[in-house]
Amino acid sequence: MKKLVAILLVSALGATATAQEINSYTQHKINQGVSIEVKKIKRVEKYGWDNFEVTYRLKNNTEFDLFKVDLTLYLVDKNDRQVGMVEVHDFKVPKNSDSEYHYVDLHSPYVNEKFDKIVVVKNNLEVMIDTPEAVSIAKINCEPAFSMK
Repeated sequence: MKKLVAILLVSALGATATAQEINSYTQHKINQGVSIEVKKIKRVEKYGWDNFEVTYRLKNNTEFDLFKVDLTLYLVDKNDRQVGMVEVHDFKVPKNSDSEYHYVDLHSPYVNEKFDKIVVVKNNLEVMIDTPEAVSIAKINCEPAFSMK
């Protein structure tokens, strides 16, 4: 029993040390290094329901593999009002990559809405940290931030 407790304690300390390798500035640089450009959103009928198919370009200009990327696409009309929202999730984005991805939002209630522009917001990035001891995942919250000078 003592050995099991010791192993769990060492594992927890190792995970904490690994997670501490990403400091606040590195998180900021990772957030800045990941960019998204929506190419098109089109209405598709699959499985007998109306769906949105989103085609977008995701650039990961960092030295980290991304385990998960969470995005929110706000559909905005010509009067600058939100008429809909699509949540997009992507997994296993390699470091230093520039690829086009497709995502289908099933049963979307917004497929018949008229929108003029799309506002893309990054919500969370989950970064894979590979060390000789272990591979861990650090979650970066990408809440919009601003400063006034």
